[in-house]
Amino acid sequence: MIQTKKELEFYILADRIMAGLPDCASTKEWIANFLKVLLGIYQTSGYLKAMRKYAYYFNVNKKTLTGRAKRAYWKYRYVKLGQKLGFTIGFNAFGYGLLIPHDGTIVVNGHCRIGNFAVLHTCTCIGGIGKQIGDALYLATGAQIMRPLTLGDNVMVGANSLVNKSFDSGVLLVGSPAEIKKQNLKPWYEEQGSPWKERAEKIKSVYENRFKINQ
Repeated sequence: MIQTKKELEFYILADRIMAGLPDCASTKEWIANFLKVLLGIYQTSGYLKAMRKYAYYFNVNKKTLTGRAKRAYWKYRYVKLGQKLGFTIGFNAFGYGLLIPHDGTIVVNGHCRIGNFAVLHTCTCIGGIGKQIGDALYLATGAQIMRPLTLGDNVMVGANSLVNKSFDSGVLLVGSPAEIKKQNLKPWYEEQGSPWKERAEKIKSVYENRFKINQ
């Protein structure tokens, strides 16, 4: 849950790195994004930024007029872009390094808590409350997670599979209802190799430099 400006900046940066974008948006990127909006073209990177911004202003709940205005603006952007892209994703649900490769229907209940480096493909759903999910979750197209449950780290859910009970870490789940197809999995970004592994390692390095060294 984002509580500080420092965390907000890091979450936005981590999402950009995982998507293969430069650390900071260039003038060329700003212009290109503006033109795409004029043409009715919306991007997941813009949605994720709006989601992180709204999460921050919601969580800190500043009572000043400026704070309320910023919270209202980023809520509008978060909701509006979600409607355009087909996303209904809880703004506090995910840790950093969230990757959404394509637009399309994605639903995630806001009361779920999912770790870092998650991947959501199209037509995926994490519905209902009472879910605690670790790092490196990978949902293939059409995958669903339902009912109160707990999943460990490094869980991959196959296409059109339905998970309705708890599982430990490092498993590939397939079927409806899903069962273990493979065990002892590494994080998805290691299983799939470059460039994903390099991006994840870069994010971890940035985290170490920004947070742990000063503790």
